Formats: sequence, C-alpha cells, structure tokens
Amino acid sequence: MKRFLPDKQLLIDLKYGRPEAVQAWYQEYAAPLRTYIQRKVQSDHDADEIVQDTFMECMKHLPLFRGESSIWTWMLNVARHEVADYYRRLYAKKVIQTLPVSENQELPELENSYEISQKVKSVLRKMSATSRELLQRKYIDKQKIKFISQELGKSDKSIESLLFRARLEFRELYALEGE
Repeated sequence: MKRFLPDKQLLIDLKYGRPEAVQAWYQEYAAPLRTYIQRKVQSDHDADEIVQDTFMECMKHLPLFRGESSIWTWMLNVARHEVADYYRRLYAKKVIQTLPVSENQELPELENSYEISQKVKSVLRKMSATSRELLQRKYIDKQKIKFISQELGKSDKSIESLLFRARLEFRELYALEGE
C-alpha cells in the first residue's frame, strides 16, 4: 500500500479537518478497504456502501481515535462493525419477511432495521423452546414440514398444527413487545 503521509501526520491533519488530508486518506485506503469488504459481502453495491459507511463512521469518531494502532488497523475494526451491522440488517429483513407477524396487517415502518432485529430476538427469547425451534427450522433454516416431522418423530399434521400455534404465539408476543 503506497503511503501518502505517515500515519501520525495524516491523523493530525485529519483531526484539523484539512481537506487535502481527507482526500489523501480516502485515496490511500478506499481501494484496500473495498477489497477487504468485498471478501465479506456478496454484492459489489453493498461493499461500496459499507466502504462509505466505514469512512463516515471513522470521520465521526476521529476525535476519539488516539493513534495507538495504525489508521489501517482502526479502519478495519470499524469496517468489521459495519459488516456486522450489514448482516444484522439482512437477518432482520429475512426474519421479518419469513415470520408472518400478522395475516392482515403490514409491519409498522421502523427507521432502523437493528430495532426490528432486536425486537424479533426479544420475542423469540420469550417464546417456548418448541415454538422457537419450529419457527427457526421452518422459516430461517427453510426446512420442509416433512423433514421436520421425520426428525421430530411426529406426523406432518402435528407439525403444521404446532407451527400454527407457534406463529400465533409469535404474533401475540410481537404485538406486546411494542407496548
């Protein structure tokens, strides 16, 4: 990686808000950061967004960075958190799309998919172990009823009935979670 400025000088210039330092910082680290992130996510578009988010988070927290590690190490740490947030958002969307919260209602619009993820996790923790396991097998792991029934030694109808009750339990707890 070609160095435009030594880390310490770059850090000082960034903290003073010098535009040429921000440009040098971006030119030096954007491509390797994108390469790192592309190995973690499948979409080039998402990788580009995560690179931008990483730079924005770094700028936001720049005053707190003490320079005890290299700028690159610090940025990789921030990028790891951004990638984790990306997957949390994907997980929340997947859970919300696959678990029928309500038959006749649409979900309330939540600003932050992290909130959705936390709410769903909270609801799942409150559910009975059997219901939670069935919902996970059916909607997260995408297992077929026949497979689940064979694994659990129950009839298909029994599993369908248990899944119906599990969905009801989820809906009721989800509704209470917002109150």
